Amino acid sequence: MAERKRFLQRKTLRRILLILFAALVVIFGSLYAVSRTFGRVPLSNVADVFTAFSVKGNDAFPYVTDAGSVVRMVPIGGGVGVLRMDRFDILTKSGATLQSVQHTYTSPAVEVCGGRALLYDRGGTRYMLLSKTGKLRTGQIKEKDDTDDKTDKKDKQILTAALDEHGRIAIAVSSENTKSVLTVYKANGAGLYQYKCVSEYITDIAFTPNGIAMTVVGAKNATAYSRLLSMRFGKTELLADYTYDDTSLFHVHASGNTVTACSSTLLTTLHRKVQQPDVLFGSDTLQFFCADESGKSTLTLLTYGNEHESKLRGLSAKGETAFETECGEKIKDTSRSSVYTCVLTDDAVLTYNNAGACVGTLTLTQAARGICVNDRTVFVLFNDHIDAFPAAGEHTDS
Repeated sequence: MAERKRFLQRKTLRRILLILFAALVVIFGSLYAVSRTFGRVPLSNVADVFTAFSVKGNDAFPYVTDAGSVVRMVPIGGGVGVLRMDRFDILTKSGATLQSVQHTYTSPAVEVCGGRALLYDRGGTRYMLLSKTGKLRTGQIKEKDDTDDKTDKKDKQILTAALDEHGRIAIAVSSENTKSVLTVYKANGAGLYQYKCVSEYITDIAFTPNGIAMTVVGAKNATAYSRLLSMRFGKTELLADYTYDDTSLFHVHASGNTVTACSSTLLTTLHRKVQQPDVLFGSDTLQFFCADESGKSTLTLLTYGNEHESKLRGLSAKGETAFETECGEKIKDTSRSSVYTCVLTDDAVLTYNNAGACVGTLTLTQAARGICVNDRTVFVLFNDHIDAFPAAGEHTDS
């Protein structure tokens, strides 16, 4: 009797251990999926992972759409976000729809970071923050607030916006008397920081580890100029302020302690707030600039301004040249991930690795309008649909 009792106890203990082991497998498997899917996004988005699992296989590429209605494709999670004139669809790598958000924005724009998307109306006043599977919050720029000049009667309009991995968002708006105003909001929507540009318009914004970098443009004596600014939250004085005469900086990108900004003729870099020697493109013209969340970027340059003679210049996260390679093709679009840079030509999608070697060719049998690469998958926008292909290797679109 005692022996049977011990046998039952051992059997019960084994069953309990098996249940605990299975539970641990589920928990750590979920955490691994979160880390792979969202990177540094807080674990509050764990619901996105389970939603992604639940819709797996419900749909598949091709995703049917009129290319004329597509404003932009962006990488988000392991899939792609498709911004259209009337809605924003978030798709998995296999083509399942995680979320479809309707909007009535006149000029819709989107920025993504850390598994989130900031959808806003450029030239309007409304915006919304999304996870992959849900709407986190919505907002609207106030026409006036307590800090406004009481003589400023002009409605504010969104110029550009950005978000960071923590869910903070930065929105630049036009303002009649101060030209433009930057406001940074915490993840919960509370105000964090504000900066007013008295004489310039803000053209682009990038989050730095403890603050913001931005480019602004203005005019003095009928001559255009740009400034590259860097600032820290909670500080009134600028960390860096550099002026560029006769040029218009239109894009800024930040990675760690490095900030890069570009115009059509030059690339400028700040490292630990110190200005590095400018890289002039000379007779070449910048056609595309694209960056990934790891900090690396790629420039598409037109040789002597000739659209049929192009080259790629890859930059490290510190803004240093990592590779340069000739394409010799007319480039219609460029996109990059941390692994690859993809370019769209008239009859192919070409994939280059981070050493500048061509490692993939997708031969096109039908016209394509745009591309978006996410990790090792390239999404191609055709006239009436979007499809997904491996970025590396030899493939055709049929």
